[in-house]
Amino acid sequence: MKSIIRLPHRVCKSTCYINGLEDILEWKGRKYPDYMLSVLGGMGEFSYFRYKRAEPPDMVYFGANPKYLLADLENIIGFKQEIIEDRAFKNTFSLIKSYIDSGRPVVAGALDMFYLHYYRDLYKKQHVPIHYVLVIGYDDDAEEVYVQDCTFSGVQAVSYEEFEKALNVKVPGMSRKNTVRVFNIEENLPEEFELAKKGFNYRAGKMLAPPASFLGIPAMKKLAKEIFKWNDQASFNHLVMYATVPPHVPKKFDNSNGMRAWKSAVLVNIGEKYKVKGWIKAAGMFRQSGELIKDICIAAIQMDANTISKLILDVAEIEEKAYKLIQT
Repeated sequence: MKSIIRLPHRVCKSTCYINGLEDILEWKGRKYPDYMLSVLGGMGEFSYFRYKRAEPPDMVYFGANPKYLLADLENIIGFKQEIIEDRAFKNTFSLIKSYIDSGRPVVAGALDMFYLHYYRDLYKKQHVPIHYVLVIGYDDDAEEVYVQDCTFSGVQAVSYEEFEKALNVKVPGMSRKNTVRVFNIEENLPEEFELAKKGFNYRAGKMLAPPASFLGIPAMKKLAKEIFKWNDQASFNHLVMYATVPPHVPKKFDNSNGMRAWKSAVLVNIGEKYKVKGWIKAAGMFRQSGELIKDICIAAIQMDANTISKLILDVAEIEEKAYKLIQT
């Protein structure tokens, strides 16, 4: 049997966690600007975890765990998720096919990019278990699934065998093996401006008065005090990796701005379009903090706690003012 759904596809690198949802939303009649849903979901923010028995024991993230990003967007936009996880592949794949047959594309992930042949630099060379694709079809005769991937235009074919291996991923705190999502989306999706107002307000509230001490501005101030306790290079490298797009420890730090470039671009784009001066001013402030985060990354490579402590407090001060500007 063969079945395939035809729908729009946006190419936007490093946004795999949200790309499938964006394609579905456009298919349903609402296209939002590049990176808008990433930012409204929590990319370009801050969290800090310290676990003595973890590896590494100190972890800083400037992005958002896709699991919680999609949950936040569920509340902001108003859709519902159906999440299938931790089942045998045979059962999960049967559900994927039934969803496709009923005209409902499926987001699959986390996936291990080691098994995705169209990523030539990674294929059977490096395990990268943090990827997501939109499954839009299958062919039993060819034994292939058809997917849309944020990095490539058109449709990619992946063999059943390699799709099974790719989906057999367990990432603690982020994804269980054989995880897929289906989205139930209302017809009356919010207009761009209304979504921006609701989303920016939500993000500002979460960063200024977070529900937990490991999030937001308070977490930055906590890191400024505790960075002097760090004593392993792995923790410093982790900070750099998750301030960089895509996540890695780079030789140059042009893309190590903690995704503040995305946040700034979205704010200035929508701020200018709808004449919201506070958003435009906040955009400039996030550009400024993004430059400081690059300096933090350089200091982290050198394990320079003094510089990191000073700079993270500067970032906290700037971003606290920026979030107050975008809060409505």
